[in-house]
Amino acid sequence: MEDVPPRPDVVVPGEKVFLGPIRRELAPVYRRWMNDLEVALTLSILRRIPLTEEDELDWVNAVRRETNSRVFTIYERPDDRPVGNIGLHDIDFHSGTAEVGLVIGERSVWGRGYATEALSLLLDYAFTVLGLNQVWLRYIAMNERARQVYDRVGFREAGRLREAARVGQQRYDVVYMDLLAREFRSPVLAEKLRLPRESG
Repeated sequence: MEDVPPRPDVVVPGEKVFLGPIRRELAPVYRRWMNDLEVALTLSILRRIPLTEEDELDWVNAVRRETNSRVFTIYERPDDRPVGNIGLHDIDFHSGTAEVGLVIGERSVWGRGYATEALSLLLDYAFTVLGLNQVWLRYIAMNERARQVYDRVGFREAGRLREAARVGQQRYDVVYMDLLAREFRSPVLAEKLRLPRESG
């Protein structure tokens, strides 16, 4: 009888996807995502690839040790297939701030709304569970698909660094966006934890 891999823990449940733990055994999957040129372009890491399995294992181990990061794998429902990673980085619990990082590594699921839902779930965790006040992100201005996701979830442009990124021979602005806790309404966790839901 074949060994059936255990189901990943559901940390933050959603309708299309859920957020669960990153797993060492998924390092080859994570590496495949990062070595996909189209995926890497969305993360502006083209100059760092190809990544080896050791590189990816080092990343998994580092993330698991960090106390100021919370990183999740995005799993597709209902089959628990990993489709991306999302996390909060450089969390400052005193100031109540963190930076968001997001990648949908499986290009076959692009356009299905997974990034939008995963980001909403992560923000719910950031504001409802961790009690953060402000979450921010940055992206290269050429990535209009990412901008549409961030707009849908409620991020607002906070500023930009002009021509601060280069892709090939082209230069692009790096755009910064942020979202405050009072501007966000908990879609899942406030009810699950029986907390009052607030919105701005």
